[in-house]
Amino acid sequence: MEAAFKLCQVLLPQYYERLKDIEGLYISLCVFNGLLSFTAIVGNVVIIFALKRASSIPSPARILMLCLAVTDLCNGVFVHPLYIALILKIQQQFSCENISEILLVFFILGTSSITMSFNTVIFIGVDRLLAILLHLRYKELITPGRVKLAMACSWILSIAIIFFCVFYNLEFGEIAMVCFGYCGLLLLTIVYGKVFLVARHHAANINSQAQTTIHLSRLSTLAQNRNLAIKTFYVYIVFVLCNCPYLITETVLINTDPDIRIQTAIHLTTILLMLNSSLNPLIFGWKLKEIRQIVKNNFKMFIFFRQSENDS
Repeated sequence: MEAAFKLCQVLLPQYYERLKDIEGLYISLCVFNGLLSFTAIVGNVVIIFALKRASSIPSPARILMLCLAVTDLCNGVFVHPLYIALILKIQQQFSCENISEILLVFFILGTSSITMSFNTVIFIGVDRLLAILLHLRYKELITPGRVKLAMACSWILSIAIIFFCVFYNLEFGEIAMVCFGYCGLLLLTIVYGKVFLVARHHAANINSQAQTTIHLSRLSTLAQNRNLAIKTFYVYIVFVLCNCPYLITETVLINTDPDIRIQTAIHLTTILLMLNSSLNPLIFGWKLKEIRQIVKNNFKMFIFFRQSENDS
């Protein structure tokens, strides 16, 4: 494919050094990617099943968390194995005739996955901010149908932009993706900063109202929205820690000629970027009590059935 070959001619010398110079790094990255692929698949499959049964989480928030888990699962199923296959192809022969198609697929899927994760984490923050600002109007305005429509439009637009950049103007696409990354992180910081401040303010209001009123159902809803907002704040923190190093390294690479140090940094920060898919299930399981309990119950049932099979 001509488009794949042209893409490879740009990306191969820019991002990948000949294997003989950093062979140990490439081998380590393949091993680590294999481990991350396994943890991302297992962790997100468990979280997806648990989220479907988590009745205490509001439907819009649950849909967004499921979208993030599905995106992370796709990382484990497709992006990690494609990275390993790409490195193994480079090991066989450092040429575009050997790797152009797989590099194209990896680049598109990897970029799409990162973009969708960005969009979903932003939507989660906006959803939690609206939940603690709108109070009783939240259920009326933020419906599951509207959330699904917003996510679908976001995904379609993002994928269309990615394909345009890949097949028509890759240089512009690289700059646009970096700019989008910084703007997305800025927007995330503003949204989650506002969430954190409003949640703290609501905590004080809840405590004062609990002493002077008896509207327990309203206070319970406020407390639930505040607690869920604070817990999703951890998703933002981990997301920023995993994405910032890659954005900084990519910025340096765009503005300088590639050398072995920058290319090594790109690979290491790419691993950190993809590590996010394995960390999100841990955050959901750690911070969300109902998810944690569902996972524990499922694990106990699995152990029970295994013992029953062995006994029989």
